[in-house]
Amino acid sequence: MLKELSKSDWLSILGIPKNRIPSVLILHGTRNLKTKYTKYKNLFDNILEVGSPNGVLEDVLIGDIKGFPVGYASVYGAPMASEVAHVFGVLGTSLVIQTGCCGALGDGIAVGDLICATTAYCGEGASQYYLREIEHVDASTDMVGKIKCKKFHGNIQIHTGPIYTTSALFAEGKKEIENWYRKGYIGVGMETATTFAVAKYFRMKRLSILFVYDNPMEGSHILMEDSEKNKRRIHGESEMIKLALNMAVEYAKNNSR
Repeated sequence: MLKELSKSDWLSILGIPKNRIPSVLILHGTRNLKTKYTKYKNLFDNILEVGSPNGVLEDVLIGDIKGFPVGYASVYGAPMASEVAHVFGVLGTSLVIQTGCCGALGDGIAVGDLICATTAYCGEGASQYYLREIEHVDASTDMVGKIKCKKFHGNIQIHTGPIYTTSALFAEGKKEIENWYRKGYIGVGMETATTFAVAKYFRMKRLSILFVYDNPMEGSHILMEDSEKNKRRIHGESEMIKLALNMAVEYAKNNSR
């Protein structure tokens, strides 16, 4: 069965040489799987595209950033995030960074700002298969601590705090959003709790950096358009990608000695 597949099994199935196993995996949560895959792919050198023969895994690569191998995958929601994180966990990757967009719930969090989750509520359904009877999964505190020291171009700010992970984007109503806000969550996304749960199961370090697409507490939602907000989204996503890649290289460098 799939759960019993070993490191050597996955290396053979996916055609990955042992020396290309990355110490860092970056996941990007998005509906636009191939668009984001292409965008990230252009940032890597020495690319090995990873896919299973029957197409179970797609939009996954291992490439070099400043000479260090880093894994990347476009994922959408809990099932896809869990599958890719699981495979790399078996392979021995030791850090996973979740990226993507989120809705902000906290006061004073603007579109385009970044949110770094300190913990994620498991409201998505997949995390329970890796961690039984747990409601929250924490980020690695040392990784979050390093994030707080980073500086960003423009007027982008980074906010740290708990976030909520859901699997039903269109089921978010005013009642749900207000409830999450009252409970102290500063954002809501669709993959972080799952990624953290799988990472913790495999004893991987874990970090989530998301850019704010909208702030439902201010009356906006994902379908609204605004030219100024769109500019900030583009800038926020760019800063998020640069930060994730810098964190990946920094970690890979320190763990290659």
